[in-house]
Amino acid sequence: MEVYNYSEYYLIKHLMTSLKHYHYITYLHSIRVAKLTYLVSKKLGLPKKEQIYNCKGGLLHDIGKVLVPVAILDKPGSLTELEYEFVKIHPSYGAEMLKIFPSLRDLIPGVLYHHERLDGSGYPFGVSIIPLNAQIIGICDSFDAMTTKRPYNEKRLKSIHEAIFELKTQPQKYNYKIVEALEEVLWDKKGDQQHFISI
Repeated sequence: MEVYNYSEYYLIKHLMTSLKHYHYITYLHSIRVAKLTYLVSKKLGLPKKEQIYNCKGGLLHDIGKVLVPVAILDKPGSLTELEYEFVKIHPSYGAEMLKIFPSLRDLIPGVLYHHERLDGSGYPFGVSIIPLNAQIIGICDSFDAMTTKRPYNEKRLKSIHEAIFELKTQPQKYNYKIVEALEEVLWDKKGDQQHFISI
């Protein structure tokens, strides 16, 4: 089964290479989010085509960060209000970039809405009706951001257990069924023992 047609494959590879050279930390984050998004989509029983579609959205969900200054992405302390506004625009930047390529336009919802939340507290629009793929990507994105060392979160880094607990206890923001699926994906059951998968 061919995952992408050639133009899709080439464009995604090109965009990811650009992200890799611009900000390697975000590139690695995007790879992890794509992997988790695919596995969670599979755990939810979504059709194979949708699993792959969601995975591609996971790969490109942060592509708009190539237009955010590296000094902001790597800032160790709290962002100023203006700096945070720059960060909040990255989903819109990403969506605008994908509009240029007809073969990638179907991926726009996952990129544009992955920071929206069910209670309307997200960005860039503050909407509460969110496409399923964006909900999945958003939860995987939040989980990875909580559990992976970044310049801004060294003192707030969470364990896998703590991150899942935080996601589970905010059903007003995150779809509980998706969080449960993520938790199941993270556990690799072997006999009577359980081990977290490598992400």
